[in-house]
Formats: sequence, structure tokens, C-alpha cells
Amino acid sequence: MNYKDTSDWNDINELRCLVILKKLISENFPRNRQMELCREVARKSNLSSGSISAKVSNFKSLAGINNKSNASNNSKIIYNKYHQYSEVELERLISELITNHQTK
Repeated sequence: MNYKDTSDWNDINELRCLVILKKLISENFPRNRQMELCREVARKSNLSSGSISAKVSNFKSLAGINNKSNASNNSKIIYNKYHQYSEVELERLISELITNHQTK
């Protein structure tokens, strides 16, 4: 994928946002849950919870849950490639990517 050098967005953080969407769907979108999950991801990354929440909303749009958004090409690629993965499969993929990133 192509991410700006000055950005903290990467495949790992995009996938973390897709996991949030999967959790929200499975929990039937409880009130305030999105921000709670976004704050958890923010603690693992250099991204703000607001930025993460916006990305989750973009994934909601790509899933047809929200109105159309301005999702990035990277988000579209991630969504199209991985939206059929389960939450467990996505978590496993994220762990693998983290491990591979740390060994480089």
C-alpha cells in the first residue's frame, strides 16, 4: 500500500479499524462503543481516537452501513481484500504483520 511517510497509518492500523467495525456489527452498534474501541487502538498506535473513529466510519460506508464517504484508496483496498475475514482471522493477521514488522 501507499501511505504518506509522515502518516502513522499503515496496514496494521487500517486492519485494527476493520476489527472495530466487525466488533460493532457483532455487538449491534451499542452507544459509545465505537469511541471506546477507538481509544483502545489509539493507545496501541500514534493515531488519535478521532482519526481512528473517522476511519471506522469510512469502513462503515464501504460496508453500506453509513452514507458514502471519502474513504482512502488504501481503505478501499483493505476493505475489499479483508471484509470477509472474521474478527479472529483479522486479529491473527494483525499479529503476523506486527511480528513481521518487528523482525525487519
